Amino acid sequence: MSRAYYCASIMVLAMLQGTQAYAQDATAASPEATLVDEGIADIVVTAQKSSENLQRTPAAITALSGDSLVHLGITDLRVAQSAIPSARFQTENTSIQVYLRGVGSPLDYANVEPAIGFNFNSVYIPREGTGIPFYDISQLEVLPGPQGTLYGRSSIGGTINVGFKRPTPDWETSGVIEGGNYDFLHGTLVQNIPLAPDLAIRAAVDYTYRDGFQDSGAASEDTLSGRLSLLYDPSPDLSIYLWGYGVTKSGSSFNPINKGRTADGALAQDGFLRSNPWDDLRPGVPAGWVPNGQPRAGSMDYTNWVVGGQLDAQLGDLTLTYVPGYFYLDAASEIWIGAIYATPYQHINQVTQELRLSGENEKIKWLAGVYAYRVVNSGGQALQITPAFSTRPSNVLRNRLKGVALFGQATYSVSDQLRLTAGGRYSIDDRVGNGLSSTNAPYSFSRGFKHFDYKAGIEYDAADRVMLYATYQTGNTPGTYNEQPSSVTYDNYVRPSNLSSIVAGFKSRFLDNRLQINSEAFFYNYKNLFVPTFKPTAIFNPIEQAERIHIWGNQLDIVFAPTSDDELKLSVGYVHARNKSFTTSDGLNFDGLQLAFAPDWTVSAGYSHDFQLSS
Repeated sequence: MSRAYYCASIMVLAMLQGTQAYAQDATAASPEATLVDEGIADIVVTAQKSSENLQRTPAAITALSGDSLVHLGITDLRVAQSAIPSARFQTENTSIQVYLRGVGSPLDYANVEPAIGFNFNSVYIPREGTGIPFYDISQLEVLPGPQGTLYGRSSIGGTINVGFKRPTPDWETSGVIEGGNYDFLHGTLVQNIPLAPDLAIRAAVDYTYRDGFQDSGAASEDTLSGRLSLLYDPSPDLSIYLWGYGVTKSGSSFNPINKGRTADGALAQDGFLRSNPWDDLRPGVPAGWVPNGQPRAGSMDYTNWVVGGQLDAQLGDLTLTYVPGYFYLDAASEIWIGAIYATPYQHINQVTQELRLSGENEKIKWLAGVYAYRVVNSGGQALQITPAFSTRPSNVLRNRLKGVALFGQATYSVSDQLRLTAGGRYSIDDRVGNGLSSTNAPYSFSRGFKHFDYKAGIEYDAADRVMLYATYQTGNTPGTYNEQPSSVTYDNYVRPSNLSSIVAGFKSRFLDNRLQINSEAFFYNYKNLFVPTFKPTAIFNPIEQAERIHIWGNQLDIVFAPTSDDELKLSVGYVHARNKSFTTSDGLNFDGLQLAFAPDWTVSAGYSHDFQLSS
């Protein structure tokens, strides 16, 4: 949740190179549709780990180019929700809570994997690293629904992929400067340098400053980020891409706001303690109980750096791809939860590696690979209830999750119109953890998990530009533990979450390629979905599990380009997300109730016009 602030761009894309060269490069790299005389141009996406035409991909993928992100004022993942159907992205301390079609993770616990996967350049990024700034981006792709076959763990509800702009063989200097209220200042500077015909580097730096928009001064931003990348293309059969970035944050986290009760103490679904919902202070009665003093803007100490790469080698008719990555994060901050002073903290080290082999001929397109990872993290939160009493509802001293997976997917062309797809992923995961409970009792956990996810799909070209499709696939999240010691009467084991889903839809173009209508209907059956809980005064906050959740609905996307300079867009999403069977460990029953952050209807519409100037 964020308070709106006004922003004006005062310099955009100051180019120091030939206009024609830049336009050619931007067109080749961008996934966003550009309007041409023949109608709506095709969009190229890599969501299924290969370059594909979006209109020929059997999934409801939302793709935005880096230029579109700049034009829409999208500077991080949180702001991107305005452009993504049936999505909810919101800040939680240094992380971003991500919900797609009603599925997400409500709390940032060290021992809980998120439900939505997030990747930079095919490298998995833990939840705590999703809140970094977006700049010099090539494309943003969002895949709702389970992606267990190609992406595995942490993608039971969907996957978000972000690609950085790669170095190019041309000199390029570009920048963006923006200003707004709350002393908002944002600047980006990018420099591309060709060192040789087959070697180039690209450097970018981004800085954002903003005063806090809450009455205490909280929710401020002071973020500096830098990125360096290298691209080496010695031959058409070999490409080596290396990249790395670093981020520091020293602003102030958002202080959660009490909602559901008015200033006179009455219960109200949309009620706030203060008439101004952004007022996080606690003066007056009955909200005057502030033993720790008035809430204020807390400090933040956030350091995150990531390195990765991609090697592509052509081996005859086969393509070999290797993607390594390393992620480091250390963060600590201060927030006020009502009148309670809290200090959350996280530390993460992660190594990931993926090796893929792919091929294609007239009848079959396939890929197969192996993925391995190791994550060691710790984290928790200390709460100062009163000056004399404090507690730690979460205190994971060490959580180690590692695993390996074999995966593959193939599409077979039965005829020129009919194609069948099958895929599978066999995962072996192992989790070991230990820490201290809220009563300082030591706990430990050790367990291995094995799981097989699969996918089956069919595509049929009903006409030249009309494709029908249906897909059945599954997803899984490995089990974890509650932060309590096991005993003869209590087991801290939390079972894995599973999903089976079916989607059916069509993608179509009409009116000489000027009208695009895509629609997808879906049904998800979740079992044992993680529902972390948090009550500041509770001795123990368990990870609850919703035994069964049914989510069904439809996503309709329409694009109309009546001329080469005009474009109209309409997106209508309906999501019916309800608990079918969910009773908490303390007996609360939520059967039939709607999931949080899952509105039934979301609608967005827009119109754009390009003004053609003589130059």
